[in-house]
Amino acid sequence: MDMLHAWVSHHLLSLHGLMVILGLGTYVIASHARRQRRHPSAAIAWVVLPYIALPLYLLFGNRKVLRGHPPRPASAVPSSDQSREQTPVARFQHLAGALGLPPAAAYQQLAIHDDGQAALTALRAVITGATRSLDLCTFLMGRDALGQEITTLLMHKAREGVRVRCLIDGIGVYLGGRPPLRALRASGVQVALFVSPWRSPLPGRTNLRNHRKLVIVDGELLWTGGRNLAAEYFVGDPDHQKTPWIDLSFDLRGDLARQAQSRFDQDCPMPPC
Repeated sequence: MDMLHAWVSHHLLSLHGLMVILGLGTYVIASHARRQRRHPSAAIAWVVLPYIALPLYLLFGNRKVLRGHPPRPASAVPSSDQSREQTPVARFQHLAGALGLPPAAAYQQLAIHDDGQAALTALRAVITGATRSLDLCTFLMGRDALGQEITTLLMHKAREGVRVRCLIDGIGVYLGGRPPLRALRASGVQVALFVSPWRSPLPGRTNLRNHRKLVIVDGELLWTGGRNLAAEYFVGDPDHQKTPWIDLSFDLRGDLARQAQSRFDQDCPMPPC
């Protein structure tokens, strides 16, 4: 033991240097492979605290999965078009392209919900109006009166012959009180968890979460916004003294709904309709 202590003490700086090199190597390789831009301050943590940064990185990993090719840098703009490039629309398009976002899509019949009650009324109408397919994505689904109503509607549509797919975040499913997944599956609803921390094929993805809230009907109608499917996000829950959140949601039709359908199909492990 004394010999080991003496050896570690003698080579302490070398061991620390090795950890720093290992941490920085992991940082650089991961950033390059995933085409991520990181602030220089992030690299400091790998130098100063490699014993903490490296294990945390291996455990939690990244919050993003990039698909496709990285965005191409903007080409030089002719002087005649420079004034056009300075318009708000052009600047927004340039920013969206740099972030790798999909191109702008058209929409029709946009309806912004006035409050939680209007959002719930619209959600009910969207779900009950499904005739061919119904795809639902949420971070969490509360085990409360509202969550029970939504699950009942989903099961009813599945029994009618509508193809119903439900994608819930692998950690959010527990935060909402864990909805009745077995009952949903038994009724014909296809249920999947987005990157379950217990059965994920992707190591180091604990921090990769899906906060999208999408309800897509027949590939043509989209209900979306910031509301999770729990009572406090709509009308509140008096039984548990939860007042309604002030949030935004809306529904629309058109190409943007079809773009959301494509996004759902990429996130969902179940085959598309």
